Amino acid sequence: MRLRIHRTDGKTGSYTQNDARRAHTLLARLQPHKLFASGPIVIGVSNPFTVLNPDEVCWVEVETELETPKALPRGLEKIERLSGREEYEGLLARQWPLWRKHAGKTSDLLEALVEVSLRSGTVLYARATGYLAHAPLVESIFGGGALVATFAPHGTVYINPKCIVRTRVYHSRDPVDYPDGLWVADADDI
Repeated sequence: MRLRIHRTDGKTGSYTQNDARRAHTLLARLQPHKLFASGPIVIGVSNPFTVLNPDEVCWVEVETELETPKALPRGLEKIERLSGREEYEGLLARQWPLWRKHAGKTSDLLEALVEVSLRSGTVLYARATGYLAHAPLVESIFGGGALVATFAPHGTVYINPKCIVRTRVYHSRDPVDYPDGLWVADADDI
């Protein structure tokens, strides 16, 4: 198992766990609903160990063939981290014109392309799919304690919502239930 912990200061800590029993124990502690809200994150073996403020951890990347804890928002079947901006822009160039021309109804499959900008300056890209019937889109994607996405071949990313500076969501749904307090204005650039 390999972990990379990305902090708000732009630095990344890399950690490895090759012992199967300890890897299972570690995975049991990666609970998305409380990962960034349960006090300090302590990582290490015994000497030295590191104590991290969870509010200063932007995201945790886990690579393992073991089953990782996931918590997808109700109605979403999958959130995949894309390989980078190039893949994101390719999908967007292909999908966005189709979505604008023929937006899906609430019973159709939702597809969303998501750009997440973090306090560290990192930008992550994801694709979300699922069926949401009358659920507010924002709460459906960001309603949990951590935004969880998978990536090939055996990876999971846990994103700390408190470290998200900006998220842009392009989606296939029309109409969408937005949260109270929405600032209704068209973007000058997309």
